[in-house]
Amino acid sequence: MIENMSPRSGRVLKENDEYVNIADLTEESFGRKGFEFITDTVEHAAPEGMVYIALQVVDDAVIASYETDEGAEITGNTFTGELLPAGFILYGRYTSVKFDSGKVIAYKGV
Repeated sequence: MIENMSPRSGRVLKENDEYVNIADLTEESFGRKGFEFITDTVEHAAPEGMVYIALQVVDDAVIASYETDEGAEITGNTFTGELLPAGFILYGRYTSVKFDSGKVIAYKGV
């Protein structure tokens, strides 16, 4: 683990005094923790201890509602009810999402 990592190995110190490897964080941002394919109109919640880090629109989608992780501030106008076109990726830290329509890949992260 971290104790076996050599200097300049990519490890960084987090605010809570834990070490993490920047390569692991990068892999997580590209879906290492998996994803959920959403094609219905029910609310989907990220698994315990996780969030959705990116919402990739596969087929034009409209967000009905969303909740974000504590500290993940979203400012400006709301985007609920707005059409998100296929190919669009919305990054953030979402604890739950619900769509009025469309197909979306919700990538999981910590």
